[in-house]
Amino acid sequence: MRKLARKRNNLVFTASSLSEGFTLIECLVSLTIISLFFLIISGTFQQSQKIRQNVESREELEWQIFLIQFDKIAEKGTFRSVSSTGLVFDRHELHEGKVVGLAIKYSSKNQYIYLSNNGGTEPILTQVQSLVFERVNQTILFTVTFLNGDEKVGKWTIP
Repeated sequence: MRKLARKRNNLVFTASSLSEGFTLIECLVSLTIISLFFLIISGTFQQSQKIRQNVESREELEWQIFLIQFDKIAEKGTFRSVSSTGLVFDRHELHEGKVVGLAIKYSSKNQYIYLSNNGGTEPILTQVQSLVFERVNQTILFTVTFLNGDEKVGKWTIP
């Protein structure tokens, strides 16, 4: 009988040995919290991608509009000169018959490209870090660097 009593003593669990480990409820609660955390992170990541795409498409749209405006300005005037940061045209005013200077220039202070016309200015491309014009024979190459580091290159042929 003594052997049997010892075996019973070996099978007795104490309160400290029962509290070691996790219950099923605790595991489910922790898994739920972790899954919610990953759900929030994935939603934030998807939203940041959409925002980035919207910004990139807005910049591309602004660039295309700038190129159209550039063409319209070049059509209205006669090419006069180019410097590294500006392009100058002469335009004949129809109602007054006089020649007016048009210029496409870069403002480092305001960080935009603008049209200078008869003393006034009109921004035509914003968020610009730098603008460089370069004349190669009958072609004007221009490189625009945006504040976010994107670089766009354009080409215009002098008629």
